[in-house]
Amino acid sequence: MNMLIFRNSIRLLLIVILFLGTITITSLGAIMNSASTQANKPTIVSTMDSYTPSAKDIIVSSPLIAIKNEAPPKLIVDPPLSEPLSLGRVFIQYRTENLRVLPVFGEGALDVSPRIGHIHITVDDAPWHFVDTTGETLILVGLEPGPHKVLIELADRTHKVITSETVTFTMPDLKR
Repeated sequence: MNMLIFRNSIRLLLIVILFLGTITITSLGAIMNSASTQANKPTIVSTMDSYTPSAKDIIVSSPLIAIKNEAPPKLIVDPPLSEPLSLGRVFIQYRTENLRVLPVFGEGALDVSPRIGHIHITVDDAPWHFVDTTGETLILVGLEPGPHKVLIELADRTHKVITSETVTFTMPDLKR
């Protein structure tokens, strides 16, 4: 009789716990099995947040469905990562909003929705730039010690610049 009361108490406790959503049960079977061998020791793991965001929560909209009245594109650029910079390498992370960075170019691509584009990178006011379509961290090597600036431009499929950010940093002298 005591085992039946204990199992019913555990079931009620599980219902309350799952309703509140504040702790996760590692295994209902493990609890029920432990009830027969260890009447007062259920296995419970506490968690602070058991919510797992869906893909739509993170991505917001499907890249396969046209978006009406798209918000303007944004470019967010971080300063160079300090550890690689101290070793003479420049790692610049960036991200975009309301524009996907992809290797698609030309007039026909202007009608694509959601918006697509690419990045132009100009180092130290050079008269030329290079293009990035990966959306990954930018890596620059071989720069001389001293101050530098990197212009990062968000461009549409026809290379028209939409917005830009400039990052400045000092390359250390590694020969010291």
